[in-house]
Amino acid sequence: MANLNNNEIGQVIRVNAGKDITSATITLILLPERGEKKEITTGITVGSVDFNAGGETYLANEYIEYTTVDEDLDYTGRWKKKIQMKFSASNVEQTDYEKFRVLA
Repeated sequence: MANLNNNEIGQVIRVNAGKDITSATITLILLPERGEKKEITTGITVGSVDFNAGGETYLANEYIEYTTVDEDLDYTGRWKKKIQMKFSASNVEQTDYEKFRVLA
């Protein structure tokens, strides 16, 4: 993922789950180096087409896309992102954190 800018609106954040997540309830977790963790549950879509980004292939139905809104990226510095996938009350999985930077 390319670097993003502080308070940038309209930037797409993608996270690859590596498995079919169409039946899951998804939470995007954004964690700044300092400050509060953000858990986002609205505005997330499961990608419906395959594509290649930065040498990584994202397969349809295996990744999420989220378009940033005001105050999502409110800290300049290092961030982490991951998704939590709830398939049922007893089956909740998460991806590993991926790092990215938010620039001033």
